Amino acid sequence: MAEEKVTRRNEDLLEVIYEISMEKGYAKSRDIAAALSITPATVTDGFKRLQDAGLVNYEPYGGVTLTVEGRDIAERTKQSHTILRNLLELAGVDTDVADHDACIMEHGLSPESYDKLMKVVAFIEECCKKPAQKKLFDTMVREESG
Repeated sequence: MAEEKVTRRNEDLLEVIYEISMEKGYAKSRDIAAALSITPATVTDGFKRLQDAGLVNYEPYGGVTLTVEGRDIAERTKQSHTILRNLLELAGVDTDVADHDACIMEHGLSPESYDKLMKVVAFIEECCKKPAQKKLFDTMVREESG
């Protein structure tokens, strides 16, 4: 399975290809390079590796699209990022810090951990719909440790 061989850098490429493709229908190396702050040559090398792994369809000087397996990996990476960011924000972490930390953690999250965290976040969000519970939760997560 190609997913087992996907590196963090490749997951980032797949995720950005996915996001840009959702807007344009395809992605070009210059768009991805700009989004990741890397050179177009580095992106092209990544395209070749991803194509060899069966995760993208790449035409030199053209665009790149995700294969079904590539899209699945990109979607899972993006969903992992979102659930981790939400959990950190619920715990009172600043949005920018939560986004940065979620970016780091999303790559090592197992499917089992992802499923469990998704349920925990859904539970907390549901409980926090009640004002009294939300106030109690906010007080608890904002207490100084010590």
